[in-house]
Amino acid sequence: MPRKKTSLPSVARKPKKPAEHPAAKWNTIPGYDAIATAGNCTFDEQAALHVIRFIETACKLTTSTWAGMPFVLLPWQKAVIANAYGWMRPDGTRRYRRVHILIPRKCGKTELGAALALYHLLADDEPTPEVISIAADRAQAGRCLEAAKRMVRAEPMLESRTEVYQHRVIVPSTAGVYKVMSSEAPSAHGLNTSACIADEVHAMENRRELWEAIETSVGARRQPMLVTITTAGTLRESLEFEMFDYALKVRDRVIDNPFFLPVVYSAGDGDDWTSPETWRKCAPSLGHTVHEGYYAEKCKEAQEQPSMETPFRTYYLCQHVSASNRWLRMADWDKCKLDFDESRLAGLPCYLGIDLGETSDLTALTAVWLDKDEAWVRSWAFAPEEGAQRRQKRDKVPYLDWSRQGHMRLTPGDATDYEFVRREILRIVGEHKVQAVGYDPYNASGLAQQLEADGLRLKRVPQSYYYMAEPTKRWEAMVTNHRLRHDGNPVLTWAMSNCVVELDANSNPRPSKRRSTEKIDPVVAGIVALAVALDAAPTVSQATPYAERGILWL
Repeated sequence: MPRKKTSLPSVARKPKKPAEHPAAKWNTIPGYDAIATAGNCTFDEQAALHVIRFIETACKLTTSTWAGMPFVLLPWQKAVIANAYGWMRPDGTRRYRRVHILIPRKCGKTELGAALALYHLLADDEPTPEVISIAADRAQAGRCLEAAKRMVRAEPMLESRTEVYQHRVIVPSTAGVYKVMSSEAPSAHGLNTSACIADEVHAMENRRELWEAIETSVGARRQPMLVTITTAGTLRESLEFEMFDYALKVRDRVIDNPFFLPVVYSAGDGDDWTSPETWRKCAPSLGHTVHEGYYAEKCKEAQEQPSMETPFRTYYLCQHVSASNRWLRMADWDKCKLDFDESRLAGLPCYLGIDLGETSDLTALTAVWLDKDEAWVRSWAFAPEEGAQRRQKRDKVPYLDWSRQGHMRLTPGDATDYEFVRREILRIVGEHKVQAVGYDPYNASGLAQQLEADGLRLKRVPQSYYYMAEPTKRWEAMVTNHRLRHDGNPVLTWAMSNCVVELDANSNPRPSKRRSTEKIDPVVAGIVALAVALDAAPTVSQATPYAERGILWL
């Protein structure tokens, strides 16, 4: 009997995993998918590694405790470089010609920019390379160049191929040059740029012409590279914000531009800016180039001092905090409202501050009375009647209503009557113990001369950080601690709600008219008055106890 055939049991085979894209491990740019947007571009890992190896073998770090150590790239830096230099177009040239990197302070921007500049100068195989660093001023642009010069001097292989000068590094064998530029936009039109590293674009508020000149100087190059590395800025009408907005639209595929690489490390509008989780999301170098404890200190400072919140969120979280974010909390300002005791004011020293606006706009006079650690503040505003009518109709600012309520004085015509302001000052002097009048010599010198002729003591208070920082800090502290008393004048309150401060490199504040949403003249006048008051306040005696009781001989 024939044996019955039996079929062997089928063995289930594991499906083959799709081959991983060669760029997958580098595809970690926040919110951006370089693979999905690649089109017919391909990834060449060797091209990416060529840049990474150049930096890690030929460049050394130049700052802080890492000076002299090999430049070991952090994961985020490797991802940026791999994407920027590894993707290729069908013709064999690099896919990306523009790289925009938005990243917080203390994350190693300048060192990375210097290393990339040296790569383009020495290793990019570009004929007669011309590498440019640009920034708001020569000093800022020079920081990248100085880092590159230190890298060259620290590595014999680089030093043997280059000649280092004060404002440039050259490569004689290729006629290559690396140099810096700042505001010399007209001279930028003669460039033949192969690569540009633009540092801290947020500070280049009035340098649009320079950037446009650089952009148009790369036309003759086969694969130029323009890299912008910056923290966020505070102005919406700026070159940096335009770049940020464009990068977001490319990242989110609102705009289809596969040749622009958007690298955006920034907190979202809904993120908790006080949370360490948010800090780590925004600062990929946290724990390496900057300690988390430093962020914690800055955050605590921002929570305790309202004027530091915007700088913290802007520079350390790269949030584009709107200028409408006020300097001080209006809830604190409202708690400072108090009915004035006129008899009490009559016995206190009084200081006046003047902020003269343009002849067709707001002028403010603010008085400050000092009472130990408290200050009483009252303000008067003046405007030409015709200008007030136009403003109320156009901008919905209730100048006419304030005038009817007695909070603003309107002078006839289309220009402020400074003689009227002078008479008002003399009236206040006659009613109170006015010690001095502060003014900005920029636009009030004429009125100041008349007041001096009237016998008043005048004090110059220019609108610089040197003169304005300390009274601005004191004004903030008194409002925050509810030790500044005001009578609820709606014009002063409106100005306070508009006010934004700007900081210098040492975090010294001053009111900023250009950054504020609307007029802040009454507040500026108040800070001028406070500056005069602080200058006149008696200093603490430095006498020792021996001055009172003599030296005791044993």
